[in-house]
Amino acid sequence: MVESRMLLNPAQVCEALGIAPKSIGRLTAEGYLEVKANQQFKNGNMQLFSADQVRNLIADIPRIKQAWERYDNFRFGANRLARARACRHRSYQDKIKRKEQFFQTLDSLPGQVKQILKASFYLYHLNHYAKAGNPYLYDLKEKVLHTFVQHYYNGDELLQVSFIEGDSKLTLCPDCKTRAKNQNLSYVDYLDKTRGCPRCTREYKYYSLYEFNVCCRDYQFCFHTPYATAKRWFGKDQLPPQKQTPRREGAYAFGRAIYDSEARAVELIEVIEELQNFLHCFGIEPLIETRRYNFGQSRQPR
Repeated sequence: MVESRMLLNPAQVCEALGIAPKSIGRLTAEGYLEVKANQQFKNGNMQLFSADQVRNLIADIPRIKQAWERYDNFRFGANRLARARACRHRSYQDKIKRKEQFFQTLDSLPGQVKQILKASFYLYHLNHYAKAGNPYLYDLKEKVLHTFVQHYYNGDELLQVSFIEGDSKLTLCPDCKTRAKNQNLSYVDYLDKTRGCPRCTREYKYYSLYEFNVCCRDYQFCFHTPYATAKRWFGKDQLPPQKQTPRREGAYAFGRAIYDSEARAVELIEVIEELQNFLHCFGIEPLIETRRYNFGQSRQPR
């Protein structure tokens, strides 16, 4: 039996209840789940939930989902949502098929190539889960990309890394903020007009990025990480070349949030588990618990 003091992370809750991560927020907002603690990571906090509360909720999930469907139908229109659900189901079936085909093709590749492509597949989905409001997952992403550099960055075509230069971050000093208010300018407009003063804080290459491209046959995965995160991963003799791109100001978002159909086809707990298995091959301890518990009740399908 699960001890009452045991806490589950979002991936374990999703696996137990058969829901997508975004549904955890809805359950919490409606009082079905309570955040019992937060586990702190460098890039954000991970919410933790009572195992007893999750276990007791399993039997109620079908009723809760039906109530959500009735509410959403009333608010957005039953016909519209029925078409959307049919479209998501077709998309889910397509993603399951593509997933199976992808792993079938890996069987014919050399071990090292197969290893990095499999990790890239799951890292691709981890990035989308992180974009959906789970920033703590970026800690795991950083460990995987660092491992790529340590064991695969050998100047060949399999892993290519480029540096993309971005602007420095400028934070106005108190005097400049006062001047901006006196001139009825927003801080952004004031920066565009004056570029600040010598007392304003400038963070060098704040918006610069490293781009990681994993390429093999018909497959290509592309990932990005901030310059400040990865600048210590490279020795002086292996600094990545600079990629010629137009200059830009401010942050530029790469990636998107996970689709519902993707979350069904490639579940969060599977993503975390597979990436941590990849890291285990290189002696790196797991960051996030992925143990699966049998609560004595079959979970509901998504």
